[in-house]
Amino acid sequence: MSQDTQEWYTFEGLPLEPVAPGTSLLVAGDPFAGTTDVALRTLVGDAHDGVLLFAIDDSGPNLVEQYAAVGGTFDRSRMAAVDCSGEEWADDNIRTVGSPSDLTGIGIRFSSLYEDLYDQQVTRVRTGLFSVSTLLTFTDEIQPVYRFLHTLTGRVQAAEGFAACVVDPSVTDDQTINSLEQPFDGRLDVRETDGGCELRVRGLADQPTGWQSV
Repeated sequence: MSQDTQEWYTFEGLPLEPVAPGTSLLVAGDPFAGTTDVALRTLVGDAHDGVLLFAIDDSGPNLVEQYAAVGGTFDRSRMAAVDCSGEEWADDNIRTVGSPSDLTGIGIRFSSLYEDLYDQQVTRVRTGLFSVSTLLTFTDEIQPVYRFLHTLTGRVQAAEGFAACVVDPSVTDDQTINSLEQPFDGRLDVRETDGGCELRVRGLADQPTGWQSV
């Protein structure tokens, strides 16, 4: 590893090696396989990390509760969410967008909240998007979603952050998934097992090979 490993993003309790600042992962798996929980767990950092959540499938408050349930700490100075339910919340940490189809509005809220976190001296931000599949459903086209993901991962790379964006491969074709992978540094697959779930990483060096129990 060429960089100081203390600056890399670590994942306590997951069979993953640290990843370099600026890394974005596409997290692929059935929602019932524990995919959301695995993705949320990659966003749990230390006291120096901020968190920015995209609630595409659910409300912002519910997603925050799910994050807390997997061990995330809700520090209002270090956490924010973009809510696409169209419902207004009396919470400055949650910014609302009228619909998942409003990719421009989502992008504007993302940039604004990222800047707010930096104003709070939060220089390490973990970003989670739940989920890409819903964005595809609302836009009916891959190109706008691809451009949005390209912009998001570019911002994460420039800011030396980390991102995990969830997609359900069962609701779209392989060609679309392959296209969506391109802006990402690697792919994290999740599958259900009798005793829970397993994950594997593709596209990143220095990670365990094959399926690993979670």
